[in-house]
Amino acid sequence: FLKSGVTMSSNGTNNNYNNTNHNLRHRRNKNFSNAKAQCLSKRDKSSAGRIDPKAVDICAVINHSPHDDCCYYYTTSSCAGRCFLYRGPGVKATRLFERRRVSHDLIRDAARYFELSTWATDPTGGGDAIPTIGQYEYKQQQQQQQQNQNDDQGTTPTPQHNDKNNGESNEDEKHDDQSIWLRFEPFILHVACRSLGAASALMNAARPAFKNVGVTHMDDNNNNKTKKKTDSQKFLVAIWGDEGLEMPLSTPDGVPLFDHEREWLARLVNERHERNWEKIDRFVQAVREMEPPDEEDDVDENNENDNHHYDSYNHDDNNNNNDQSGSSVRIPKSFDVIGDVALLHALPEASTDQSQQQQEAQAIGEAIMKRNKAIKVVALRQSNLVGTERAPGDDGLQIIVGAQRQPLVTSHMEYGIKVAVDVNHTFFSPRMARERLRICQQVARGEHVLVLFCGVGMDACQLAGRTEASSVTAVEVNPVAVQCCRRSQRYLEKNKTVTCAGAAERLTILEGDVLDLLPTLPRQHYNRVLVPRPKEGALDGDLGQGDSGIQFLRAILPVLVPNGGECHWYDFVSTNEYPTCQRSRQFLQRVVEEHGLEMEILHVANAGSVAMRQLRACIDFRVRPKE
Repeated sequence: FLKSGVTMSSNGTNNNYNNTNHNLRHRRNKNFSNAKAQCLSKRDKSSAGRIDPKAVDICAVINHSPHDDCCYYYTTSSCAGRCFLYRGPGVKATRLFERRRVSHDLIRDAARYFELSTWATDPTGGGDAIPTIGQYEYKQQQQQQQQNQNDDQGTTPTPQHNDKNNGESNEDEKHDDQSIWLRFEPFILHVACRSLGAASALMNAARPAFKNVGVTHMDDNNNNKTKKKTDSQKFLVAIWGDEGLEMPLSTPDGVPLFDHEREWLARLVNERHERNWEKIDRFVQAVREMEPPDEEDDVDENNENDNHHYDSYNHDDNNNNNDQSGSSVRIPKSFDVIGDVALLHALPEASTDQSQQQQEAQAIGEAIMKRNKAIKVVALRQSNLVGTERAPGDDGLQIIVGAQRQPLVTSHMEYGIKVAVDVNHTFFSPRMARERLRICQQVARGEHVLVLFCGVGMDACQLAGRTEASSVTAVEVNPVAVQCCRRSQRYLEKNKTVTCAGAAERLTILEGDVLDLLPTLPRQHYNRVLVPRPKEGALDGDLGQGDSGIQFLRAILPVLVPNGGECHWYDFVSTNEYPTCQRSRQFLQRVVEEHGLEMEILHVANAGSVAMRQLRACIDFRVRPKE
């Protein structure tokens, strides 16, 4: 502030400056949070349609924001490292560049992967599976329909020219080199940072593991005259590894060079994979231990001339929960907003007089509705969530202010997906929105997904509408929740903002108990299983008295694809167990080994607090046959 040459003449001026800085930070954080939500909620347009399994951990740690007021980072693109074979010019943009046998994992069958005689007949070579459904298939269907229509009309379609490659066509046509090359591309990550201080902190955390780190782009809206540059400012940090490899596998005539050295070639690639993953693990640990960035650069040094720009901005001070109208109503610090319903879990300590309590509760409800015009009903939960439904029940809610709906039914929108919610008879938590979005980012194109304990269907609808999975199967035992889920499916069918074609048709809803329905489902069919099992109180393993849902896990593993199938297992842990969760890891390891499989933990996510010093943790693990 002193650099600007301005002196403060009174404490009032100092307070005005501090308030302005506070408003600037809040405004920037709001804009950055909106940009983060918009970026992370977009459909993944990569060939796999998902985040690489080995990059799930680092992306989740960077994207995780414990509170809305400390959002500093979000990932824009990532690759955990991959190897592939290619033919033609080494530049991917050229027309004759042909890439096959892409693998983001270890090469386990070197004889198959490096067998060049099967280049045309075995495009995967034991590497990543080629998606069989997705945006490309829908494009092909549209092109086929257009072709059929042209055939019926007797017209000839206009040929499509690629202007980008027109200048290279002559050069490509003359290219007759038939050599096949092996390439390994190391880890690469792009992260949007809220401020220069945040970018510097992230680069300092990355440098011990990755030397190639730098700011590649700075966007501060300098060219936008209608916005202050402190309103929307971000810095793009690029982090990439140095474990590259590129070597020919055959002569220009197609003669193999290393036909008897395939195991050696596999070791070259696998060693780079393992070194690459080790560096990613070190980076993850460094990010976990990273201190919050310095916010001093969040404010423009010369903002004393811009105070008038923010005079009309009303910031909701988290330290003062009183109604801004001047009354002394104490609004609870946290409550859930489900559709047009504000659900309070408790009220501040009030008078012992019952009539006085009702007046205070009504005043709180009116203050909440005044603050948020979209809220039409304010309700108070009066009982704990019990039973398999984990719902308040008919008498578990008291409507404080608003229409007396019975049952209390509303529609809730989350990242453009709408579901129906019966607040009385179903369990639904809007606080799981980011967790649902995180799961969607891991679903690859063409997967078969099974969602257990689906409730009102938000997880299933998000997966069907936001990813290009081949099928999404949802299972729920609560008949009221199933009714809400079917209505949500109808919402999904009419939702014009959903970019993934056939979303509602790919969603199947099954009513019944999980343990009864799982034996009837296809064996080894589902690539991914979500298990957001409800809390069982004293039966949970975190209290040392339960089996941690072992019967569910034993029933799930037979329907999971044994080679690369992934499971999102939700468990309940104490705060001192997180993030290692050794008890849960050992439990999962023991049950998985019973089925002749081995597992790999991809990530352990904090999915929210369920009680004091107790968390809901999601353990993402992948299974493979024992070697």
